[in-house]
Amino acid sequence: MRKVGTRNTPLLVGLVLTALFLFIAFFGSSLANYDPMRVFNEPIVVDGQARYPSRNPVPPLAAPEFPLGTDNAGRDLLTRLLFSIRPTLILCFVIAALRITIGLALGLMAGWFGGAVERVVDLLTGASLAIPILIFALAVVSFLGERTLTTFVVALVATGWANTAVFVKNSTLVTKQSPYIEGARAVGVRPWGILRRYIMPQLWPTLPSQIAFELSASLLVVAELGFLGLFIGEAFVRMAEDPNSAGSIPVGLTATFPELAQMLSDFWSKMIISPWEIAIVGFVIFLQIFAFNMLGEGLRRQMDVTRPRRAWWRRRQPELAVPQQSVKPV
Repeated sequence: MRKVGTRNTPLLVGLVLTALFLFIAFFGSSLANYDPMRVFNEPIVVDGQARYPSRNPVPPLAAPEFPLGTDNAGRDLLTRLLFSIRPTLILCFVIAALRITIGLALGLMAGWFGGAVERVVDLLTGASLAIPILIFALAVVSFLGERTLTTFVVALVATGWANTAVFVKNSTLVTKQSPYIEGARAVGVRPWGILRRYIMPQLWPTLPSQIAFELSASLLVVAELGFLGLFIGEAFVRMAEDPNSAGSIPVGLTATFPELAQMLSDFWSKMIISPWEIAIVGFVIFLQIFAFNMLGEGLRRQMDVTRPRRAWWRRRQPELAVPQQSVKPV
Protein backbone atom coordinates (compact mmCIF):
# COMPACT_ATOMS: atom_id res chain seq x y z
CA MET A 1 0.00 0.00 0.00
CA ARG A 2 1.31 3.48 -0.90
CA LYS A 3 2.26 5.67 2.02
CA VAL A 4 0.81 9.18 2.09
CA GLY A 5 2.53 11.89 4.13
CA THR A 6 0.84 14.48 6.29
CA ARG A 7 -0.71 17.39 4.43
CA ASN A 8 1.13 20.71 4.73
CA THR A 9 -1.87 23.06 4.71
CA PRO A 10 0.04 26.30 5.52
CA LEU A 11 2.36 25.70 2.57
CA LEU A 12 -0.57 25.11 0.21
CA VAL A 13 -2.42 28.24 1.37
CA GLY A 14 0.75 30.34 1.27
CA LEU A 15 1.70 29.19 -2.23
CA VAL A 16 -1.77 29.85 -3.65
CA LEU A 17 -2.07 33.35 -2.17
CA THR A 18 1.53 34.30 -2.98
CA ALA A 19 1.09 33.10 -6.57
CA LEU A 20 -2.07 35.20 -6.84
CA PHE A 21 -0.29 38.36 -5.70
CA LEU A 22 2.68 37.68 -7.97
CA PHE A 23 0.28 37.26 -10.89
CA ILE A 24 -1.32 40.62 -10.09
CA ALA A 25 2.12 42.21 -9.72
CA PHE A 26 3.16 41.04 -13.20
CA PHE A 27 -0.11 41.44 -15.07
CA GLY A 28 -2.16 43.85 -12.95
CA SER A 29 -1.49 46.82 -15.22
CA SER A 30 -2.89 44.83 -18.17
CA LEU A 31 -6.06 43.97 -16.25
CA ALA A 32 -6.82 47.57 -15.27
CA ASN A 33 -9.49 49.48 -17.18
CA TYR A 34 -8.24 53.03 -16.50
CA ASP A 35 -5.16 55.08 -15.86
CA PRO A 36 -4.40 54.92 -12.10
CA MET A 37 -3.90 58.73 -12.02
CA ARG A 38 -7.07 59.62 -13.88
CA VAL A 39 -9.49 61.76 -11.86
CA PHE A 40 -13.12 61.36 -12.93
CA ASN A 41 -14.72 64.78 -13.13
CA GLU A 42 -17.57 63.64 -15.37
CA PRO A 43 -20.92 62.96 -13.73
CA ILE A 44 -22.12 59.36 -13.39
CA VAL A 45 -25.54 58.06 -12.41
CA VAL A 46 -25.70 56.55 -8.91
CA ASP A 47 -29.13 55.56 -7.57
CA GLY A 48 -30.82 57.64 -10.24
CA GLN A 49 -28.86 60.81 -9.40
CA ALA A 50 -25.87 62.47 -11.04
CA ARG A 51 -22.70 62.20 -8.98
CA TYR A 52 -19.23 63.67 -9.53
CA PRO A 53 -16.57 61.19 -8.26
CA SER A 54 -13.95 63.92 -7.87
CA ARG A 55 -16.22 65.79 -5.46
CA ASN A 56 -18.19 62.95 -3.90
CA PRO A 57 -16.41 59.54 -3.99
CA VAL A 58 -18.45 56.61 -5.26
CA PRO A 59 -18.83 53.62 -2.86
CA PRO A 60 -18.27 50.03 -4.01
CA LEU A 61 -20.92 48.36 -6.20
CA ALA A 62 -22.77 51.65 -6.61
CA ALA A 63 -21.75 52.05 -10.27
CA PRO A 64 -20.74 49.38 -12.78
CA GLU A 65 -17.81 51.54 -13.94
CA PHE A 66 -16.21 51.29 -10.49
CA PRO A 67 -16.65 47.82 -8.89
CA LEU A 68 -14.64 48.82 -5.79
CA GLY A 69 -15.69 52.47 -5.88
CA THR A 70 -13.40 55.48 -6.15
CA ASP A 71 -10.80 56.84 -3.75
CA ASN A 72 -10.89 60.18 -1.96
CA ALA A 73 -9.68 62.00 -5.09
CA GLY A 74 -12.16 60.43 -7.53
CA ARG A 75 -9.89 57.77 -9.06
CA ASP A 76 -10.86 54.15 -9.73
CA LEU A 77 -9.89 52.15 -6.64
CA LEU A 78 -9.66 48.79 -8.41
CA THR A 79 -7.24 50.20 -10.97
CA ARG A 80 -5.05 51.73 -8.28
CA LEU A 81 -4.98 48.44 -6.37
CA LEU A 82 -3.92 46.52 -9.47
CA PHE A 83 -1.06 48.99 -10.01
CA SER A 84 -0.07 49.29 -6.33
CA ILE A 85 0.86 45.67 -5.58
CA ARG A 86 3.93 45.60 -7.85
CA PRO A 87 5.91 48.51 -6.31
CA THR A 88 5.05 47.34 -2.79
CA LEU A 89 6.27 43.80 -3.48
CA ILE A 90 9.44 45.10 -5.14
CA LEU A 91 10.20 47.22 -2.09
CA CYS A 92 9.56 44.30 0.29
CA PHE A 93 11.64 41.86 -1.80
CA VAL A 94 14.60 44.26 -1.86
CA ILE A 95 14.38 44.81 1.90
CA ALA A 96 14.05 41.08 2.66
CA ALA A 97 16.95 40.14 0.34
CA LEU A 98 19.29 42.68 1.91
CA ARG A 99 18.27 41.68 5.45
CA ILE A 100 18.95 38.00 4.70
CA THR A 101 22.28 38.78 3.01
CA ILE A 102 23.59 40.95 5.85
CA GLY A 103 22.33 38.58 8.55
CA LEU A 104 23.81 35.58 6.76
CA ALA A 105 27.24 37.19 6.37
CA LEU A 106 27.48 38.49 9.94
CA GLY A 107 26.05 35.30 11.46
CA LEU A 108 28.54 33.11 9.59
CA MET A 109 31.49 35.27 10.66
CA ALA A 110 30.39 35.36 14.31
CA GLY A 111 29.67 31.63 14.50
CA TRP A 112 32.79 30.45 12.71
CA PHE A 113 35.59 32.82 13.73
CA GLY A 114 34.44 33.61 17.27
CA GLY A 115 36.67 35.77 19.45
CA ALA A 116 36.69 39.49 18.70
CA VAL A 117 34.58 39.03 15.57
CA GLU A 118 31.83 37.34 17.58
CA ARG A 119 31.91 40.04 20.24
CA VAL A 120 31.59 42.83 17.67
CA VAL A 121 28.72 41.09 15.87
CA ASP A 122 26.97 40.38 19.19
CA LEU A 123 27.29 44.06 20.10
CA LEU A 124 25.78 45.15 16.79
CA THR A 125 23.05 42.52 17.04
CA GLY A 126 22.13 43.56 20.60
CA ALA A 127 21.93 47.20 19.57
CA SER A 128 19.77 46.36 16.57
CA LEU A 129 17.38 44.22 18.59
CA ALA A 130 17.07 46.92 21.26
CA ILE A 131 15.87 49.57 18.79
CA PRO A 132 12.26 49.25 17.55
CA ILE A 133 12.34 49.02 13.76
CA LEU A 134 9.38 51.37 13.28
CA ILE A 135 10.85 54.13 15.46
CA PHE A 136 14.26 53.79 13.80
CA ALA A 137 12.69 53.91 10.33
CA LEU A 138 10.71 57.02 11.27
CA ALA A 139 13.89 58.70 12.49
CA VAL A 140 15.91 57.79 9.37
CA VAL A 141 13.23 58.85 6.88
CA SER A 142 12.63 62.10 8.76
CA PHE A 143 16.36 62.81 8.98
CA LEU A 144 17.13 62.10 5.32
CA GLY A 145 14.02 63.95 4.19
CA GLU A 146 13.79 62.38 0.72
CA ARG A 147 11.05 59.77 0.22
CA THR A 148 12.96 57.64 -2.26
CA LEU A 149 13.39 53.88 -2.56
CA THR A 150 16.95 54.14 -1.23
CA THR A 151 15.81 56.01 1.88
CA PHE A 152 13.21 53.39 2.79
CA VAL A 153 15.60 50.51 2.09
CA VAL A 154 18.27 52.01 4.36
CA ALA A 155 15.73 52.73 7.09
CA LEU A 156 14.26 49.21 7.09
CA VAL A 157 17.45 47.21 6.50
CA ALA A 158 19.73 48.90 9.04
CA THR A 159 18.18 47.06 12.00
CA GLY A 160 16.10 44.29 10.43
CA TRP A 161 18.96 41.83 9.85
CA ALA A 162 19.53 40.99 13.52
CA ASN A 163 17.13 38.04 13.82
CA THR A 164 18.65 36.33 10.80
CA ALA A 165 22.17 36.90 12.15
CA VAL A 166 21.29 35.29 15.49
CA PHE A 167 19.73 32.26 13.77
CA VAL A 168 22.69 31.78 11.39
CA LYS A 169 25.22 32.17 14.19
CA ASN A 170 23.55 29.54 16.39
CA SER A 171 23.22 27.14 13.45
CA THR A 172 26.89 27.65 12.56
CA LEU A 173 28.00 26.97 16.12
CA VAL A 174 26.08 23.68 16.15
CA THR A 175 27.36 22.55 12.75
CA LYS A 176 30.90 23.57 13.67
CA GLN A 177 31.04 20.80 16.28
CA SER A 178 30.18 18.04 13.80
CA PRO A 179 32.77 15.27 13.21
CA TYR A 180 32.97 15.89 9.47
CA ILE A 181 34.07 19.47 10.13
CA GLU A 182 36.99 18.13 12.19
CA GLY A 183 37.74 15.71 9.37
CA ALA A 184 37.79 18.54 6.83
CA ARG A 185 40.19 20.48 9.01
CA ALA A 186 42.40 17.44 9.39
CA VAL A 187 42.81 17.01 5.63
CA GLY A 188 43.73 20.68 5.22
CA VAL A 189 40.53 22.29 3.92
CA ARG A 190 40.71 26.05 4.45
CA PRO A 191 38.10 27.88 6.58
CA TRP A 192 36.41 29.52 3.60
CA GLY A 193 36.24 26.16 1.89
CA ILE A 194 34.60 24.60 4.94
CA LEU A 195 32.08 27.44 5.09
CA ARG A 196 31.24 27.07 1.42
CA ARG A 197 31.14 23.28 1.22
CA TYR A 198 29.85 22.20 4.63
CA ILE A 199 28.39 25.05 6.70
CA MET A 200 26.35 26.95 4.12
CA PRO A 201 24.66 23.85 2.59
CA GLN A 202 23.22 23.20 6.06
CA LEU A 203 21.64 26.67 6.03
CA TRP A 204 20.13 26.65 2.52
CA PRO A 205 17.01 24.62 3.44
CA THR A 206 16.05 27.15 6.13
CA LEU A 207 16.58 30.29 4.04
CA PRO A 208 13.32 30.12 2.01
CA SER A 209 11.23 30.21 5.18
CA GLN A 210 13.39 33.02 6.56
CA ILE A 211 12.84 35.03 3.38
CA ALA A 212 9.06 34.53 3.59
CA PHE A 213 8.98 35.71 7.21
CA GLU A 214 11.16 38.71 6.34
CA LEU A 215 8.75 39.64 3.53
CA SER A 216 5.89 39.60 6.02
CA ALA A 217 7.80 41.71 8.55
CA SER A 218 8.91 44.19 5.88
CA LEU A 219 5.38 44.65 4.53
CA LEU A 220 4.02 45.22 8.03
CA VAL A 221 6.51 48.00 8.77
CA VAL A 222 6.01 49.57 5.32
CA ALA A 223 2.24 49.62 5.94
CA GLU A 224 2.75 51.18 9.37
CA LEU A 225 4.90 53.91 7.87
CA GLY A 226 2.26 54.58 5.23
CA PHE A 227 -0.40 54.82 7.92
CA LEU A 228 1.77 57.46 9.62
CA GLY A 229 2.08 59.39 6.35
CA LEU A 230 5.55 58.25 5.24
CA PHE A 231 5.65 56.55 1.85
CA ILE A 232 7.66 56.58 -1.38
CA GLY A 233 6.80 59.53 -3.57
CA GLU A 234 5.42 62.98 -3.01
CA ALA A 235 2.03 63.81 -1.56
CA PHE A 236 -0.19 66.75 -2.40
CA VAL A 237 -3.17 68.35 -0.72
CA ARG A 238 -6.55 67.50 -2.17
CA MET A 239 -8.81 70.50 -2.59
CA ALA A 240 -12.60 70.55 -2.73
CA GLU A 241 -15.28 73.17 -3.11
CA ASP A 242 -16.20 75.04 0.03
CA PRO A 243 -19.96 74.72 0.61
CA ASN A 244 -19.98 78.02 2.51
CA SER A 245 -18.18 80.13 -0.08
CA ALA A 246 -17.17 80.28 -3.73
CA GLY A 247 -13.62 79.09 -3.02
CA SER A 248 -12.06 75.72 -2.20
CA ILE A 249 -10.73 74.17 0.99
CA PRO A 250 -8.18 71.39 1.69
CA VAL A 251 -9.90 68.12 2.55
CA GLY A 252 -7.01 65.64 2.74
CA LEU A 253 -3.80 64.27 1.30
CA THR A 254 -3.29 62.06 -1.71
CA ALA A 255 -0.46 61.00 -4.00
CA THR A 256 0.16 60.24 -7.65
CA PHE A 257 1.37 56.74 -8.56
CA PRO A 258 -0.33 54.18 -6.30
CA GLU A 259 1.42 52.05 -3.69
CA LEU A 260 -0.26 50.08 -0.90
CA ALA A 261 1.39 51.91 2.01
CA GLN A 262 0.69 55.27 0.38
CA MET A 263 -2.99 54.31 0.01
CA LEU A 264 -3.21 53.96 3.81
CA SER A 265 -2.02 57.51 4.39
CA ASP A 266 -4.33 60.28 5.58
CA PHE A 267 -6.31 57.63 7.45
CA TRP A 268 -8.76 59.80 9.39
CA SER A 269 -9.69 61.98 6.42
CA LYS A 270 -10.37 58.90 4.28
CA MET A 271 -12.41 57.33 7.06
CA ILE A 272 -14.82 60.27 6.69
CA ILE A 273 -14.73 60.73 2.91
CA SER A 274 -14.16 57.19 1.59
CA PRO A 275 -13.99 54.61 4.42
CA TRP A 276 -14.24 51.70 1.97
CA GLU A 277 -10.84 52.66 0.58
CA ILE A 278 -9.14 52.06 3.94
CA ALA A 279 -11.07 48.82 4.51
CA ILE A 280 -10.23 47.36 1.09
CA VAL A 281 -6.55 48.37 1.11
CA GLY A 282 -6.16 47.14 4.68
CA PHE A 283 -7.69 43.79 3.74
CA VAL A 284 -5.30 43.41 0.78
CA ILE A 285 -2.31 44.12 3.02
CA PHE A 286 -3.63 41.64 5.60
CA LEU A 287 -3.93 38.96 2.90
CA GLN A 288 -0.36 39.55 1.77
CA ILE A 289 1.04 39.35 5.30
CA PHE A 290 -1.07 36.24 5.93
CA ALA A 291 0.20 34.68 2.69
CA PHE A 292 3.86 35.26 3.55
CA ASN A 293 3.42 33.96 7.10
CA MET A 294 1.66 30.82 5.85
CA LEU A 295 4.35 30.34 3.21
CA GLY A 296 7.12 30.70 5.78
CA GLU A 297 5.46 28.29 8.22
CA GLY A 298 4.76 25.80 5.46
CA LEU A 299 8.35 25.91 4.22
CA ARG A 300 9.62 25.50 7.79
CA ARG A 301 7.48 22.40 8.23
CA GLN A 302 8.50 21.04 4.84
CA MET A 303 12.20 21.43 5.61
CA ASP A 304 11.94 20.12 9.18
CA VAL A 305 13.41 16.61 8.99
CA THR A 306 12.48 15.91 12.62
CA ARG A 307 8.75 16.40 11.93
CA PRO A 308 6.90 13.09 12.08
CA ARG A 309 5.68 11.93 8.68
CA ARG A 310 3.73 8.80 9.53
CA ALA A 311 1.44 7.39 6.88
CA TRP A 312 -2.28 7.95 7.26
CA TRP A 313 -3.09 4.23 7.32
CA ARG A 314 -0.69 3.72 10.20
CA ARG A 315 -2.47 6.38 12.21
CA ARG A 316 -5.87 4.83 11.59
CA GLN A 317 -4.97 1.19 12.20
CA PRO A 318 -3.60 -0.40 15.36
CA GLU A 319 -0.01 -1.44 15.42
CA LEU A 320 0.42 -4.90 13.91
CA ALA A 321 1.97 -7.39 16.24
CA VAL A 322 4.99 -9.13 14.82
CA PRO A 323 4.42 -12.89 15.04
CA GLN A 324 7.17 -14.66 16.87
CA GLN A 325 8.63 -17.71 15.26
CA SER A 326 8.29 -20.90 17.14
CA VAL A 327 11.52 -22.70 17.94
CA LYS A 328 11.46 -26.44 17.65
CA PRO A 329 13.40 -28.32 20.24
CA VAL A 330 16.34 -30.16 18.90
